[in-house]
Amino acid sequence: MMRAEREIHNESYSDVSNGYRWRKAFGQGEQLKLEVPRSRYKHFYPYLLAVLKDQEQEARELAFSLYGSGLTTGQVGEVFDQIYGRKYSATQVSRMFDFAREEVKDWLFRPLETYYPIILIDATFIATRRVDHVSKEAYYTIMGVKSDRKREVLSVVNFP
Repeated sequence: MMRAEREIHNESYSDVSNGYRWRKAFGQGEQLKLEVPRSRYKHFYPYLLAVLKDQEQEARELAFSLYGSGLTTGQVGEVFDQIYGRKYSATQVSRMFDFAREEVKDWLFRPLETYYPIILIDATFIATRRVDHVSKEAYYTIMGVKSDRKREVLSVVNFP
């Protein structure tokens, strides 16, 4: 399918075929090795890879959801073994979260408005895993309403 797609691409864009590269995908307990065609000018991107990219995002979201629900990184790895047929160690799962930690850090240190006419504070009780137990703890969401009436989350804090 990807070869045929590359041929159409080559005809449409006057490009030339340039070998293949390998790509792995996981699903239904099996690992697939895909031979992805390349083009000389590197403008060819098969539609199937876009689907696999969505699968990677879906896997990240699943990992965050499981971890946020109180599973340990080791347990998240075991769930991935059941779903994708590949077991991730606790270290690998932790590394998966590293990019999210950077985004959170950027969000925490972003510039804020100097004035918010309205401040709203609300709490949600979430089951939180601490060293050897899980307990429901309050997470406070602090939201500011700007002068143009747009809302902005200013902070989410937890005081254990």
